Amino acid sequence: MMSTVLSLLGILLAAAALAVVGYYGARWAVSMSEGYGHLLDYRAAGEDAAPSRTEQRALRLFGRVMSLDEWERRLRWAQRNGRFQGKRLGNFAVQSLGFGLFGFALAVLLSAPITWVLPVMGAAMPWVRLYSAAEDARDRTTRDLPAVAAVVASELAAGTPADEAVRRAAVLPGPLAGLLADAMTFSRETGRPLFADVHSPVRGALVEVFTREGVPQLAVFARQLNAVAVKGVEGAAMMSGVAQSLADEYQAMIERRIEQLDSRIWPVIALFFFFPFVGLILLVNLLPALAAMSGVGGM
Repeated sequence: MMSTVLSLLGILLAAAALAVVGYYGARWAVSMSEGYGHLLDYRAAGEDAAPSRTEQRALRLFGRVMSLDEWERRLRWAQRNGRFQGKRLGNFAVQSLGFGLFGFALAVLLSAPITWVLPVMGAAMPWVRLYSAAEDARDRTTRDLPAVAAVVASELAAGTPADEAVRRAAVLPGPLAGLLADAMTFSRETGRPLFADVHSPVRGALVEVFTREGVPQLAVFARQLNAVAVKGVEGAAMMSGVAQSLADEYQAMIERRIEQLDSRIWPVIALFFFFPFVGLILLVNLLPALAAMSGVGGM
């Protein structure tokens, strides 16, 4: 019995040591991939710097198995929310390769079958972080819609032109304001008007930028804002109605999420608390029986 307990303690200590080594190894890989080491040969810092040769090779490798354009869009979303400022997609590709190689080295050293998931987990970790940050930014954008609509409505009610109202809303914090700024930049660079009539041969820059992000709520909001801007004097009243409807929709969504909270939290409780607790109880009760069986077998 004592030997079994000591073996369990040894396993727990080994797992803790592996976690510590993995943590500091991951930090080292991140620092290297962000350009602090000569290994990755980063030639320039800053958001507008060209990708290094290492980044280009890593991106070509990952470009064979996934859409880089989609991940570039996710990176822009995360950056609008204040995450990964100054980073390029190549940084994540290099981090993924570094974590994957580190996990592979650990799997070879430990020589345990379960450790062969470490390379996959290490390679996936930077992409999972980026995906999570992008989804958080998109969720925050839908939450910010009522507030931004209210700001635009108040500006229009004060007699501010629609273009100027959007420009003032673009200085607010949050990813939605960043998306408005992107629409204004797109309008300046392409010469396309920010708003356009429905019968115009080209879409307004706001509708174009918001629609291509693939978020239905943003596309609807852009079309509503475009219709308000085209209406002119009637736009202030229309925008007030839009802001109120968005606030009502957001309130209804919050109420639905509260109602669904019980169904979502019970699986989490079962997975992280109930099953481990039951497993620990079974392990403690089965160890003496297994020790007794092994003793009988030895006799």
